[in-house]
Amino acid sequence: MNGGPGDSVDPADGVDAVDAVLFDLDGTLVDTPGGMLTVLRAVLAEAGREADGERLRVTIGRPLAPSFAVLLGLPEEHPEVTRAVARARELFTELVIPHAARLVYPGVPELLAALRAGGRALAVVTSKVRPSTEELLAAAGLLGAFDTLSCHGMTERGKPYPDLALLAAGALGVPPGRCVVAGDAVDDMRMARAAGMDGYGVGCGVATAEQLRHAGARAVLGSTAELAGVLGVPVVPGSLPLHPSLT
Repeated sequence: MNGGPGDSVDPADGVDAVDAVLFDLDGTLVDTPGGMLTVLRAVLAEAGREADGERLRVTIGRPLAPSFAVLLGLPEEHPEVTRAVARARELFTELVIPHAARLVYPGVPELLAALRAGGRALAVVTSKVRPSTEELLAAAGLLGAFDTLSCHGMTERGKPYPDLALLAAGALGVPPGRCVVAGDAVDDMRMARAAGMDGYGVGCGVATAEQLRHAGARAVLGSTAELAGVLGVPVVPGSLPLHPSLT
């Protein structure tokens, strides 16, 4: 989330109608986009390929197979794409997971604890597969904070379709209209809108504030404290620099 103020939002506006908060993972709870950029470059280099930073950046937070299919110019089912996906997961475990605890954005643990204390149900909705999601959350010390995980491959369609968000809402037993989504990517906001949920953009990941608003974000927030404010929980510390690991 950026160091400056985010959009002006009345903290009491609609908060009473929120029973569950669905969080994206990479770039929303944990500052992994920079590490993922390193992983993507390494995998492409091993395959004798390269891509400019912008082409790599737009794939971050999206499922690996279609991302590598685009980057390699091959069908998703091609063996080279399969190898690239497996290698990316190996390198992420090797290079990023050991640092996960210090990559948690400031104020996130306090925000999650305050939401739980206030009776809100919590979910992660991510384009990561479940084993990778559990690995990252456990290493970051956040796994126990969530009631359910809605991960890539658990529904026929992933983001930006509503399926993963609706799966999480169903698992929590909360109507979609009483859920909100917090995420850093355009696909998060599109998913929220398609699912009938309000989406709040956070300025600490891969999309710009303008892109998030255009995708349907109700507001784009500049700090963990601002997100806590719109969710109606005690203010928590933390003001996060814009795209901190992608500069």
